[in-house]
Amino acid sequence: MAPLYFLSPKTMFTVLNQVSGKSFKCGDEESVLDGALSNGFNFPYGCQNGFCGQCKAVILNGEIDYDGEVPSVLSADDIDSNMALLCQCKAKSDLYIAVDELDSLAAIEVRSMPCRVEQINHLNHDVIQLILKIPGAQSLQYLAGQYLDLEHSDFDSRYYSIANAPTNSNLIELHIRLVDNGKLTNFIFNSLVPKSILRIEGPKGSFFLREESECPIIFIAGGTGFGPVKAIIEHLINIRSQRKVYLYWGVRSEVDLYSNLPSEWSEKYPNISFIPVLSEANETWDGNKGYVHDSVIKDFEDLTGFEVYACGPPVMVNAAAKSCLEHQLVKENFFSDSFEYANVSNDNA
Repeated sequence: MAPLYFLSPKTMFTVLNQVSGKSFKCGDEESVLDGALSNGFNFPYGCQNGFCGQCKAVILNGEIDYDGEVPSVLSADDIDSNMALLCQCKAKSDLYIAVDELDSLAAIEVRSMPCRVEQINHLNHDVIQLILKIPGAQSLQYLAGQYLDLEHSDFDSRYYSIANAPTNSNLIELHIRLVDNGKLTNFIFNSLVPKSILRIEGPKGSFFLREESECPIIFIAGGTGFGPVKAIIEHLINIRSQRKVYLYWGVRSEVDLYSNLPSEWSEKYPNISFIPVLSEANETWDGNKGYVHDSVIKDFEDLTGFEVYACGPPVMVNAAAKSCLEHQLVKENFFSDSFEYANVSNDNA
């Protein structure tokens, strides 16, 4: 009798996308879509429960399997054409597939959906990390750096940047700063409790990583402008990018540096550098002081060949744009998102 061989739960296969020429590793116990998104690939998807068919792809070579029957959304013609539903199928060998990855906002669908408050974590005296969970098998597809509208029936909706990289997850992270007299932010800080139901609409915005570029990147973050920058850097890490990254995070005082992640990134990844900048530093601070954009220009007098992503208060973003363009940055290589802290009617963080 021939010996029986069983695949280990940790068996990994290589999935190569003919369209992009890029490949990733996928475990035999996860869906091909899970493997793609966890590796930072922008594969299209929708419901993730096998009904919408948005994640259909052609299997050019290799073997897949489904836990149950072939999903009914696949027609007989689809099956004859070697189409598969990536959110439901699992790799049983190395795969050669054809998928048009999302590379523009036109391919991202703006959706409105309920969400549940999973966690409310105080990161410092005036910044909260809000973790939202989208119910069921749904998730929000977005590009790293985009934002969404947060809605509550008792308040006007406000927009907040998504602070976690896009993966096949139904969890959304927001960094919310307490705004004086801001109705929604005060409610979030003082009254919102876990398991509350809110609503989100998104994704929105054109502040996202330009993946086709190989230019070194300078990130200029002000306050909670670190949130979308965090999402982009996490995405760069997920796709194993070797692009040189310089993160300048400008805040008033040391307590406003509400995350240790930038220091951890710079220690773990040789291509990532972190430069905190305090505008109101005390005598014990021996790092960079003053305006964050001034620190950038001090370190880089010639920005030819760089991309700059700036996110934070409008005065900071505008000053950064002016300074960078005056130092040979190509206008098309400056990307920004402004947070209107000062105006309560635009209470976003």
